[in-house]
Amino acid sequence: MLLPTMKLGNKWRLVKLGFHLAVSGVAIVLSLMLFIYPAVTICALVLDSRLKETGESRLVPMWFNAAAGRYLSWANYYLDTKYAGSLYHDDIPATEWPMFGSVFFLVTAEDLQRQGKIDATQGTVREALEKAAQIVASPVTATWVKTKWGPSYLEKENVFYRMLLILGLSSYEKTTGDGRYHVMMSRQRITLADELAKAKLHLRNDYPGECYPADMLWAVAAIQRAARLENARRDDLAKNLIAAFNGPLKAPEGLPAFQADARSGHILQGARGCGNSGILLFAAELDAEVACQWYNAYEANFWKDTGWIVGFTEMPRDSRRPLMDVDSGPVLFGFGSVATTFAIGAAKTVGRIDHAAPLTMEAVACSWPTPFGFLIPGLMGRLAVQSWSLGEVALLFAMTRPSYVSERVAFEGATPPIVWLLLATYAGVGPFSIWFEIRSCRRLIRQHNTQEDS
Repeated sequence: MLLPTMKLGNKWRLVKLGFHLAVSGVAIVLSLMLFIYPAVTICALVLDSRLKETGESRLVPMWFNAAAGRYLSWANYYLDTKYAGSLYHDDIPATEWPMFGSVFFLVTAEDLQRQGKIDATQGTVREALEKAAQIVASPVTATWVKTKWGPSYLEKENVFYRMLLILGLSSYEKTTGDGRYHVMMSRQRITLADELAKAKLHLRNDYPGECYPADMLWAVAAIQRAARLENARRDDLAKNLIAAFNGPLKAPEGLPAFQADARSGHILQGARGCGNSGILLFAAELDAEVACQWYNAYEANFWKDTGWIVGFTEMPRDSRRPLMDVDSGPVLFGFGSVATTFAIGAAKTVGRIDHAAPLTMEAVACSWPTPFGFLIPGLMGRLAVQSWSLGEVALLFAMTRPSYVSERVAFEGATPPIVWLLLATYAGVGPFSIWFEIRSCRRLIRQHNTQEDS
C-alpha cells in the first residue's frame, strides 16, 4: 500500500506545481501587458520627435487601426441589438456617446487618410467606417431626440444631432467616396444653414430650451465641410457667427459663452473649459486668426501648471465656484478631464505644440495604455455605453486635429512630472511582479525536486 500512496502523492505534487506555474505564467503575461507595455509606450512617446515637432505622435495610426477592430465589434452589437431604442431619453452618456463616438471615428479616419497615414478604403477600418455611418444615419440611433422633438426632429432646431449627422456623413463620403448618404447630408446642411442664418445671433436649440453655442460653431464647420463636397460655401454664415461670438455672446474672459438662451440671446453660462476646448476644435476651420485669439484668452484664464501636471481648468482659475457635470467629465485638482483632453486638438489647430505635446504625454500616461487599448477611457466607455472603444476614439480624435496656421510654437519644455511618476510606477510594478513570480516558481520547483529525491 505504501508504493501506490507515494505515487498518488507525487502526482498530487505535480498537479499543484503545474497549477502554480500556470498561475505565475498568467501573472507574468498580465504584468507584461499592464505594466511593461505602458512603460515602453510612455518611453516611446517621450522620445517621439514627431510629437514634439507636430503635436501628433507617430504611434497614432497604430492606435487607430487597433481601435477600429474594437469599434467594429461594438458597432455590430449596437446595430444588431437596436440598443439605442431601449434607452431612457435623458440618459446623456448612453444616448449621446454612440453618436459622438461614431462621428469622432469618421472624422479621425478622414484626417489620417488625408495625411496618408492609414488606408481607410479596405479591411477592418473600411468595415468600421461603414458601421459608423450606419449608426449616424440610423433612425434608431435618433430615438432619444425623437422623444424630445417628435417626428419633425430633422426639420427644425435639434442642432446637436443634425450637426453630428452632417459632420459624420460628410467625413464618410470624403474618406470612402461613397455617396449613398449624400442626399440626406445635403438636405440637412442646406436646411440647417438657412435656419441658423435666419435665427437671432444664429442660435437655435440643441434640446428643447437648451442652446450651447459650441454646437452652433460645430454645425457651421460641418455645413462648410458638406458644402465643399458640392463645390459650395457658406462663408457668410461663418463670418456672422464668429461676429456674434465676439459680440453679444462673448463672456468676460474674452471667450464665447457656454450656454445661451436661443430666443433672447442672453448668456446663461459664461465660458467653461469643456466648451472652450470644444469650440476651438473647429474654430480655426472657420477663422484661424480669431481661433488664435480665443486660444490666447483660454490660456490666460484657464491654463494651470501645478509644477507636476499641466492642463485646463473647467472654470476660470480665479473662480471659487467648483463645477463638475456630465459635460465637464471628472474634475480632479481643478483640471477638467474633457477640457484638458480635447485641448490637445484645440492646441494643435492653432499651432500650440508647446501645449499639445505635454497634454498628449499626460493623456496617454493617465489613460493606462495596454495592447488592448487605453484602459481608463475603455472602462469609462464600457460603463456608459457598453463600449470599450468610444473613449479611446475620442482621445484619438483630439490627437489628430490638423493645424490651420503657418506658424507654430514649438515644444521645448520639460516633460510633466506626472508622466515620469506614472512611468516609474509602471516600470517599477511590472518588473517587480515578474521577478516575484519567477522567484516563486523557482522555489516551488526546488521544493518539488527535494521531495522527489527524498
